[in-house]
Amino acid sequence: MNQLSSVIDLWIQRLRATAQTGLAFEPGAYDRERYDDMLKLAAEMAAATETYDLDASLSHEFFARWRAEVGEGVSGYVTPKVGVGAVVFNDRDEILLIQRLSGQWFYPTGWADVGYSPAQIAAKEVLEETGLSVTPQRLIAVYDIRKRAAEKNWMHFYSLVFYCRLDGGDMKRHPVETLDAGFFAREKLPENLARRELGWVELAWAAHRGELREAYFDRI
Repeated sequence: MNQLSSVIDLWIQRLRATAQTGLAFEPGAYDRERYDDMLKLAAEMAAATETYDLDASLSHEFFARWRAEVGEGVSGYVTPKVGVGAVVFNDRDEILLIQRLSGQWFYPTGWADVGYSPAQIAAKEVLEETGLSVTPQRLIAVYDIRKRAAEKNWMHFYSLVFYCRLDGGDMKRHPVETLDAGFFAREKLPENLARRELGWVELAWAAHRGELREAYFDRI
């Protein structure tokens, strides 16, 4: 994705979020119409960047989906979603990876659930996806996926990554969410790794070797 395309995508996301947030706070009839117009415009722009054409059916699809997402009041205020990941090594300096349904390999990760702290989510995801018990030790990265992802993504989210200590358990992959799971040496990583553009491979080993002095985050 080139720089101009990334900027246009950002404009679309901000226009969409502003319209959805405005609609969430019970605006009067006039303002509601204006916010709907803004959301339709964002949908038309999104459809145009997807197809390089004024695809009315796609823009209607985007608008209908985004309009249905509108919440009420503060709960409807549009903010980035949060994902949480866990970097785990065994005593052979091998990293724990799971194979997603897409076929790509990645460290255990998932959406943050209500009622849990980020560290609890990290441990929960590892247990659910691999059957292993871990203890989060420190935060090693906060990724802004909108800035770092190579592919177009209409969802803006942050990813918090924890370095975790392996405590025990028996490897047992999740029967629905993962195709496979295992530990891999640095020189024997699977070829089909997810989100290599984040630089997470290098960061994970730097954290494991004690070379990471502070958590990574995307600079302004």
